[in-house]
Amino acid sequence: MYLCPADDGVLDIDIDYLNIVRNGWRPERMSPADMSIWRYSMLIPVSKPDFKSGIVGSVGGSPLVYADQLSKGLGEQVWIKNDSLLPTGSLKDRASAVVVSDAIARGRNVIIAASTGNAGVALAGMAAATGVKAVILAPAGAPAGKIAQIVAYGALLILVDGSYSDAYDLASRASKEMNIYCRNTGYNPFTIEGKKTVAYEICEQLSDHLVDGDHANYWKVPDIVVVPVGDGNMISGVYKGFVDLMAIGITSKIPKIVGVQAEGSAAIANAYNRGDEVVAEVRSQTIADSISADRPSDGYRAIKAVKGSDGEYFTVAEDEIRKSVLDVASMTGMFVEESSAVVYSGLRQLQNTERVKSGDNVVILITGHGLKTVDGSGVNREMYSCVRPRLDELGDVLMSKNIIV
Repeated sequence: MYLCPADDGVLDIDIDYLNIVRNGWRPERMSPADMSIWRYSMLIPVSKPDFKSGIVGSVGGSPLVYADQLSKGLGEQVWIKNDSLLPTGSLKDRASAVVVSDAIARGRNVIIAASTGNAGVALAGMAAATGVKAVILAPAGAPAGKIAQIVAYGALLILVDGSYSDAYDLASRASKEMNIYCRNTGYNPFTIEGKKTVAYEICEQLSDHLVDGDHANYWKVPDIVVVPVGDGNMISGVYKGFVDLMAIGITSKIPKIVGVQAEGSAAIANAYNRGDEVVAEVRSQTIADSISADRPSDGYRAIKAVKGSDGEYFTVAEDEIRKSVLDVASMTGMFVEESSAVVYSGLRQLQNTERVKSGDNVVILITGHGLKTVDGSGVNREMYSCVRPRLDELGDVLMSKNIIV
């Protein structure tokens, strides 16, 4: 069962928090022995995969780093949670690891999913590691780098002549009528159970950075978390992760969660800022393919996540997205895809409001590597020089750039 039989709404999986607390469970400190999401197995409603090696059993543990050059707004402390370093290069690995584990536990050996790229790549990679067959339906305009990854992992890639929503509907129909296990975001309730683990890691790692001594029983929570938003499932997962930790007494609050959408695909942000609970469909047009969604599949919960955390939504123009890719790379050394770079613009917009205060700990979530969409990175011929192998020509360029005088 994927959707509510009464109204076709997205299902929530309830965690038995009371039983977890009664059993005295506390997540152990992060250690080299196990940096994966599965060290939080009591909060993940799927059995830990019985793999002695492989990427499904090792997903997680991406770094949380302090970004000195981004912490120059109102004196807040900016941290970057860099999920572009997960096995297939995006946060979607968390969801796919959980979904593939669930499919295997149910004895299913074929999984279908619609994706603009990263979810399909993640599923293809996790499937390859476990011997499961993945079928990926992607819009015909999916980035070449992501198509190459999917094919390299051995998945069956089928390009759909239409939008992401068209591919999503086709995959969902195939799941029902052909009895194929479906990973669709906002359809399969286990996707959020993987994505929420990023919130666990943020609190655990922030505690390592900021708290002296043993913090096994109480973790530090950031004041604000900035998240890129497409169909809404990721920000819903981030929110649920913080709710989980507070429910079992590991943390004491939920941070303000700030969602950022591309102006050309801002169905959720538009609904939130109008005060609507129903997300109206848009015609999505943006270079940020991973957050492009005509009809967000998890819009209701995405609105609920921001409302429940006293957060807000921002939107970013296309030119600003391109600029943000270059700004993040040049100031942090992290090359991120357009869909991740929107959080930098969201951070800057946040710094122009009174919602962030001096001393606040702000985490921005990087969800995909820049090499996945290098053609849209904003780099052009005017940004670099060409010379013959002559020292005088090299010297001229260095002097023109004020590298030497």
